[in-house]
Amino acid sequence: MKRTTAIVCLSSLLITAGCSDSKSGGGKSGSDEQQASGAVIKQFADAWVKAWAPDGKPDAAGALTDNPTVFGKRLDDVDTALVASTVTVTPQGDPKCTDGTSCTQELAVEAQLRGIGAMKWTSTATAVKTGDAWKIKASGDTIYPGLGDSNYLKRVRALPARASILDRNGVALTANRPVVIVGVASGSKATAATYAAFTKYLDVDGAKLAARAKAAPAGQFVDAITIRAEEWEALRPTMSKLPGVLTMGGTQSLPPTATFARSIIGTMKTANEDTLKNAGPTASAQDQVGTTGLQYAFQQQLAGTPGGTVALRDGKTKLTIKTVFTQKGTAGKPVKTTLDTNLQKAAEAALATSKLPASLVAVQASTGQILAAANGPQVASYNRAFQGRYAPGSTFKIVTSAALLGSGETAATPLPCTDTINVFGKTFKNYDALAAYGNGTMQTAFNKSCNTAFISQHARLPKDGMTKAAAMFGIGRDLNLSLSAYGGQVPAPKDDVEEAASMIGQGTVTASPLAIALVAATVDHGTAMKPVLVPGKDAAGAAASPLPAATVAALRTFMRTTVTGGTASVLAGNGAVAAKTGTAEVVVKGKVTTNAWMAGYRGDVAFAVIVEGGESGSHTAGPILKTFLSSFK
Repeated sequence: MKRTTAIVCLSSLLITAGCSDSKSGGGKSGSDEQQASGAVIKQFADAWVKAWAPDGKPDAAGALTDNPTVFGKRLDDVDTALVASTVTVTPQGDPKCTDGTSCTQELAVEAQLRGIGAMKWTSTATAVKTGDAWKIKASGDTIYPGLGDSNYLKRVRALPARASILDRNGVALTANRPVVIVGVASGSKATAATYAAFTKYLDVDGAKLAARAKAAPAGQFVDAITIRAEEWEALRPTMSKLPGVLTMGGTQSLPPTATFARSIIGTMKTANEDTLKNAGPTASAQDQVGTTGLQYAFQQQLAGTPGGTVALRDGKTKLTIKTVFTQKGTAGKPVKTTLDTNLQKAAEAALATSKLPASLVAVQASTGQILAAANGPQVASYNRAFQGRYAPGSTFKIVTSAALLGSGETAATPLPCTDTINVFGKTFKNYDALAAYGNGTMQTAFNKSCNTAFISQHARLPKDGMTKAAAMFGIGRDLNLSLSAYGGQVPAPKDDVEEAASMIGQGTVTASPLAIALVAATVDHGTAMKPVLVPGKDAAGAAASPLPAATVAALRTFMRTTVTGGTASVLAGNGAVAAKTGTAEVVVKGKVTTNAWMAGYRGDVAFAVIVEGGESGSHTAGPILKTFLSSFK
């Protein structure tokens, strides 16, 4: 039942009207009977609307009839059968009175069937005079023509198959696959061992599940988690014998494996208050809807709209008398992405070799289209590749070099590499594996990733020099993607120390792996491009003016020679790869640690990898990229 209500006869709400010989209606059109019966019918229509409102009760509507208890329950039962969320009831014309004791008036009814849509019909209210009072005749036909005393309405809702999320070539990344919804019976049927098993085998908080089960109405299925059918088969021998465990079968739009592009494709679960609102007016609380990723962002497009029927059935035989309402559903429409299935698999396989949290992003440099975005090695819905906010470390020397080249320096400009450098009381040093080599050029400093060499040039740049240089690579702007993504930030420094730190990707500089992949793509293509995941939805095109030709040429040489004879030599032998390593110091739980980076490009594919807690870009991020690059040409 949609709701259960005690029916109370509210005699105080009975409408009393003047007798037929009353003169109080003088000057108004129509007979006294029309006015009196019309007033009752109008109040009945208003009470019906309140009865079918969310959390409404039929008491007031029932009290206006000649059999409040019977009619109130009947009205509530029809509401429950239709799963009506709201209704409008509008009296049509004037009552028609055959004598002084009975008048009829048509009612135009439009009920919003939750999860289907609007159902319209016309019924007839009959007002009868009992003594001095007018009341509505308590007939099922007043609610719907043909209900009578025993017939009833039966609603059936039909969901169309959910549309697929596609890769760039139209290959389906998701399909409707069999799943099992695992839960428990409400109340106290499940034992402590049951809830412990949910925690152990299904990663469900057993204590919270127990609290939900005890608070739920008797006889209710309390769902805990939806898993693939094959996963349940493996758990069935252990879980099914535990007290209180219940399951329901169904289908869900899923990728081929539980890990594949999970943070991009997203997840689905039974709707809750937030996801039901996102799913739109035709969704139901029982529906499986998108909760994260593209499944959430494009829920309504993928789901389509449900159809449904309402049949009038014989109360005795239970057979259909006639179908009184039909609404056709509309199929969902696929969402085509820019992802490349093979590159996504390669990215995930590469991250599987890491023992530390890591992310890898690959983009098409010439268009900004995202080819792969993976997070690992543990499966997670959080999209670190798009949303992570990290100090980019020495990968940001790509931007610093562009800033210095724009200031008049060249690849051959001398940049001394010392062990340390002091800027207004702040001492900066190189990463541990680099020994000072003295005099060298900007290209040498880039190849060896010497922090002190670049910082020694901080006076060459204006205060907003790094901010403006970053903007040439698209850093610092809202990415406006279908999914939440962080475009990075390079605030204007408040002093020379912050400016020096920003030159080596530290201090207040932050970026996501996606943003750093786009930096590498800018060098490859010559112009920063806006990232695109869903063509037609995400803004495309240039994110900034083209880099100066001389700057592009120099940066391409810098990044290529870093592979052939610098810190990214781990990638040598994987084709014409160009790259830049990075190691960024971060504070985690009060302790200084490092994140390892590497960014670069090969052909039209640009990429970036970060490994949280990694030793260095060359030793930790490099091998992951080497595995990735070896998987495709």
